Amino acid sequence: MTSTDFSNLIRKLSALDNQACQEVAVTAVKQAGVMVQSQARLLISSDTGALARSVKVKNEVKENKATATVYTNSAYAPYYEFGTGPNGEANHQGISPQVSPKYKQTGWMIPADAMTVDKAEMYGFKVAYKDGEVIGYYTKGQMARPFMYPALHDQEDTINKNTEKLFKNKIRELLNRNSLILFKFSKRIFYMCNIIIIFQINILLVCRK
Repeated sequence: MTSTDFSNLIRKLSALDNQACQEVAVTAVKQAGVMVQSQARLLISSDTGALARSVKVKNEVKENKATATVYTNSAYAPYYEFGTGPNGEANHQGISPQVSPKYKQTGWMIPADAMTVDKAEMYGFKVAYKDGEVIGYYTKGQMARPFMYPALHDQEDTINKNTEKLFKNKIRELLNRNSLILFKFSKRIFYMCNIIIIFQINILLVCRK
């Protein structure tokens, strides 16, 4: 939804009270968080599902600001999101343009007891043997498989349309009471009745060097 769309809505309205603005704002932010969380989980192709389950949403309303933070505390998440090693550096399309990972330039050995041979082969690691025994797995890292940044980026239009729908519904409801609404739109940040709706993704991750 563009600023022109919002301006058109404004011209159609009379007024919304502050409480109504707060209710719609908080609902919009909560629903946006769930949308991004769901999309992030869908973008993860994990053999155990643990990474997908680690994607959470935290909602807060503080000092007239409603915030939804989509996050993961999984230690494996940065490797999945940004990739690792030479393979990650060569294949990291789709990660956030605001992130510049530093990748390890050489391959490395993974201990033999870290995984099974079948899993190592599934990941494309080279199995190292000595005297017929597996001594480890050689890898040049993995390509990036971003899920957090695309989840937000790909859902922007849907989030905007859903927010517009929520406000239109509330406006329609309040117009029956001869109410009036005022709100402004600027660069994806909605200023509504002194409530700043900020949608953000916090990825508390550090890329492997």
